[in-house]
Amino acid sequence: MNVLIITLLVFFSTSVESDNGLFRASVQYGGGAELITESFALYDRYGDVMYTKRDIPVNTFFINNTGSVFALNEHCLYLYQRDGSEIMLRELVYPNGFSFSPDNSLFFASDRDGLYAYSHDGDLVHVYHPGRLFASTGHGDCVAVISADTLFVYENGTLRDTEFLSSPYAHGMFFSADEKQIWVQYRNGNEIYDTRTRAWVKQK
Repeated sequence: MNVLIITLLVFFSTSVESDNGLFRASVQYGGGAELITESFALYDRYGDVMYTKRDIPVNTFFINNTGSVFALNEHCLYLYQRDGSEIMLRELVYPNGFSFSPDNSLFFASDRDGLYAYSHDGDLVHVYHPGRLFASTGHGDCVAVISADTLFVYENGTLRDTEFLSSPYAHGMFFSADEKQIWVQYRNGNEIYDTRTRAWVKQK
């Protein structure tokens, strides 16, 4: 019996940029069933290459405004410093969300066990309750986390408020422009929590 085996190789490239536009990365992917990062090159504001990494075990990248790169796969979170040196920050257990604080000073990584805030140097600043949705104020001083039907509100890393939601089906959350209210979004309305009065001002 003759068996024909066909291997599909996929090659494509993309680019990633810091919020301030001063740093940019070119990423080349390859592989078949498993996506492999063949090369990652970081460029400065002048277009000069700062470093190049090849065949690295990560495939998702976040560049902060100082040129540090948070990189991850489904198992681990790494930091690449400006000189290209690599630091393994933590093992991830069912990762589910990653983002910078609005001012880009903190990087948030969320998995089944918690929400972790890192400085641009990769120092662990705070650990919060695990949750599928989270948001922060500009400098990350106030952080809100939703887990099932509960809202957790932290100030400077310390849990301040725990409030029940009217429904466990929130699909979004953000702070108001003055950073005094937390808006919890549902398909047909919002709940608004005032962090000053520590009370709901509008419920679904």
